Amino acid sequence: MRNGITKQKMKNIYVENAIRSLYQFIMEVNIPKGKGRIIDCNKEFRYFLNSDGDYDPFYSLLYENIHPEDRERFAAFAGHDDIPERLKKEVFISMECRIRQADSRYKWSEIIICNADAEDKAGGDDHLFLIRDIDKLKKESLKREKENRLVLSALQNKYDSLFEENMTDQQTGCYNRKGLKYYTEIVLKEAEDEGRAVFVCVADLNSLKYINDTYGHAAGDEAIRAVSSALIEAAPEGSKIVRTGGDEFLIFAALAPDSREPEEMDVKIQKIITDYNATHSNPYDTGVSYGWVLESFGEGMTDLDDLIEVADKKMYEMKCATDKHKRER
Repeated sequence: MRNGITKQKMKNIYVENAIRSLYQFIMEVNIPKGKGRIIDCNKEFRYFLNSDGDYDPFYSLLYENIHPEDRERFAAFAGHDDIPERLKKEVFISMECRIRQADSRYKWSEIIICNADAEDKAGGDDHLFLIRDIDKLKKESLKREKENRLVLSALQNKYDSLFEENMTDQQTGCYNRKGLKYYTEIVLKEAEDEGRAVFVCVADLNSLKYINDTYGHAAGDEAIRAVSSALIEAAPEGSKIVRTGGDEFLIFAALAPDSREPEEMDVKIQKIITDYNATHSNPYDTGVSYGWVLESFGEGMTDLDDLIEVADKKMYEMKCATDKHKRER
């Protein structure tokens, strides 16, 4: 014994001191009866003493001092009718939130409500309402989460960049056939979900063989780049432009059924190509033939093949009419 205190009492004192050191606030409550008794309250939460220990005034006061962004979660967590039923199934429940301190600053805390009737057992009406300071740990955790998000974002951006690069034709900046396969399903789904029509345009560079044979493949490559740039600039907003072959291109998009963008594209392409030929010193004219179709999304439509066939026929008609080297063959 020490000054008349038994070893067991000393152990109880040590445990009690440890608990008081661990928690900023300790309250014994009987929630069904709305009764409570404050066992310990640090200076950070001395305003809780105004609640006189009863649960309802204490709950209202705590709610007022919870950070506005956390109040809805707290109300769901500490609802009066819910807690006794939950604690019949669980030994304790907890949540993290920001609570206003006596100095008016918000700090992160963990609120714990646990059974007090029997150790490690659920049930009973007597509970402990505990508040623990986790501000430093939480801020360190949030900092790590932010750093991890930045790393993940950088990795995602890198992945997206490589993903796009893998689907892009390096010469023209248009998508390649991988891009066609990837975006076809997306555009068709957009058309189906939003009640849009499917726009498809087939385009073909005029006189590429003549340009290659007469002025060399470098000239042919330049003509391909000029036409691809014109298509990219003139295509309806949101279109996917694909280089499907050496001098062949496909444009597709989900547009409003009454969209005027396809007709506007006609005007834009002609102007861009005309301006290009007028300002460039090439000894040849660059031209492009194209045909397009705008059709409502059809039931069971899973690819663009039928629309491509219609657009391709229109492109060929234009090529026969405008490509003099096509007519000469």
